[in-house]
Amino acid sequence: MSEQAVRAIVPIIPLILIFGCVGTAFATHDWDVQATLVGEQPFEALGRLVPAESNVDGEVLEFTDFQLADNGTKLMLEVTLHSPVNVPVTIKELSTEFALAGSTVTLRLPQEVEVPAQGSASLTLAGSLPEMQDTLTVPPLETFAFRGMKLTLDVYGIQLKLEESGQGGAR
Repeated sequence: MSEQAVRAIVPIIPLILIFGCVGTAFATHDWDVQATLVGEQPFEALGRLVPAESNVDGEVLEFTDFQLADNGTKLMLEVTLHSPVNVPVTIKELSTEFALAGSTVTLRLPQEVEVPAQGSASLTLAGSLPEMQDTLTVPPLETFAFRGMKLTLDVYGIQLKLEESGQGGAR
């Protein structure tokens, strides 16, 4: 083999090794991305992300404040999220509904929020209030019955979608 051929081949050996290893990993799992990244037991991978004993005291979601804005046409709900997972998470979508004065109000997270690994982040959910004949008095936060919650998380590029399915369950 000539010196020129050796000089051309040596720099690409690391690339060949990397692509070979990645290709072999995918091929052994029938080219299934989830099986390759998470393995045969996805709950074991989840166990690595969520510690058995969390250092979060109390609730994961803590409702801290709510207020009326824009002359009583918008409701703002302040929430603090305490992450129990060992990895940073991006909240892509968060929405919930509740009944108020005979109408359904939907609150949404206006923008994505980064939550550090086992850290906390403040979220502000906002929603428009229905038009009322009378002046609206907002009841205490403890009386709200939230339902229809939808949550989309991004964990290292993997999208997790959680949605309340009714009957108190989730899917």
